[in-house]
Amino acid sequence: MRSPGPLRNIFVGGLVMACVTGVLATPGFLRVAAAAQPEWDGLQLRDSRLVDRLWVRPEASLAGYKRVRIARLQVSFDRNWRPNAGRTGLNRLTTSDFDRIKNTLADEFAKTFSSELSRGGYQVTEEAGEDVLDVQPFIIDLVITAPNTRSAGSTWTYTANAGRMTLVAELRDSETGQIIARAIDAQRARGSGPFQITNNVTNMAAARQILSQWARALRQALDEAEGRPDTGG
Repeated sequence: MRSPGPLRNIFVGGLVMACVTGVLATPGFLRVAAAAQPEWDGLQLRDSRLVDRLWVRPEASLAGYKRVRIARLQVSFDRNWRPNAGRTGLNRLTTSDFDRIKNTLADEFAKTFSSELSRGGYQVTEEAGEDVLDVQPFIIDLVITAPNTRSAGSTWTYTANAGRMTLVAELRDSETGQIIARAIDAQRARGSGPFQITNNVTNMAAARQILSQWARALRQALDEAEGRPDTGG
């Protein structure tokens, strides 16, 4: 077990950890887990103005992790989201459209996190090791305000924002499997004004902004554990 270290601000700016393996990946369980229970599998609930729920292992630390192994992001939509309401014909989203959204978001997640971690001097790897931190991310309750199909043509939609999503994840030591932190956090896309054009391009831009924020937070958490100076964004 690594020596104690500061974990209260592990995900400054909105990135948080949550258990998402096996049955814990189901939305129903995650909603139960979001309750403010003070202890969960040996993890202690910490107050934070930056996250919705955060549990950390008291004796754990992120110090010593030089490499990060990131599992492919899994994505699920909000069960109350009805994107095809009022749509007809070719404007209706198909199973292929939903799969495309999930895969595009997963690809962007991997790209964004790999770039940010590499910028901080951390290697993204596919193997376990003494200095490897495992990150298992999920996005749940994804809502896209105005998703376009591949055949939507030049249709434009004006909305106040592009949607919302909740990131859940779990941090573990890659060799021992020891859980270090769990948490849950919801984010809503920021609009530049009362209304803006919303399409696939602007939707991805909004998602990328949130992903970049979370990626920077993870990098800063690793820096803090190593005693590196805060370099900001």
